[in-house]
Amino acid sequence: MGTIIGRPLDENGEPTDGRGIEVEPNGPVADLLRNASRPLVSSPGLGQWFTLLRTPDENSDERPAILLWLAPDATALPPHRHPDEAEYFRTVEGEITVVVEGEPQRLGPGEEVTVQPGQSHSFRNDTDDFVATYVELPWMKTAETLCTVCGKDHDGEFGTDGGYGEPGFVHGLVMAEAIREGTKIPSAPFAVQRVLWATVGRVAKAFGHCAVDERYLRDEFWEATVEQPDL
Repeated sequence: MGTIIGRPLDENGEPTDGRGIEVEPNGPVADLLRNASRPLVSSPGLGQWFTLLRTPDENSDERPAILLWLAPDATALPPHRHPDEAEYFRTVEGEITVVVEGEPQRLGPGEEVTVQPGQSHSFRNDTDDFVATYVELPWMKTAETLCTVCGKDHDGEFGTDGGYGEPGFVHGLVMAEAIREGTKIPSAPFAVQRVLWATVGRVAKAFGHCAVDERYLRDEFWEATVEQPDL
């Protein structure tokens, strides 16, 4: 019997009946969690959880690493590419599908793939079970924008009537501009994206939309928002 973690917390710090993830205390996921450098983060609307396993110093050659969970109905992110850095995936539990240049690869426990710089890729959960994957990110901005998306989801900015949901077009536009140096999202021609950033994006930022919010990067927010591991 595993331990449930990652459920949303109420105002008293107690787990709600929201969905969490099950972790076997003697399994490989728990071993990684015990060495995590930051709290567990979640987005109920996206069906994702993650924790930073490695947060490199600014002058370090190491890349940030996360342990990422996807629910069976997790939102699949759009194809994207990193022009200068590789991205590494290794499945820990379950099976994840990584699509590289249009070719899907299903990775079981222990299987890995390195996406080379410039290669278009995406990933998703095609199974009926949760999947846990170790990911080495190309840069820290990826984790920061993901933390912000997750925090905004918990604060009810994406769902209806303050509920959970997925980021809409405006937030996606602001985020795409913020990460354009290291992550390209070819959902529209770059020239079109530049026009949108200069028009819709500028108005959105004037009204408070942002890709990275420091409040959601603080450990205290997540310790008060998401049920943390006690393994």
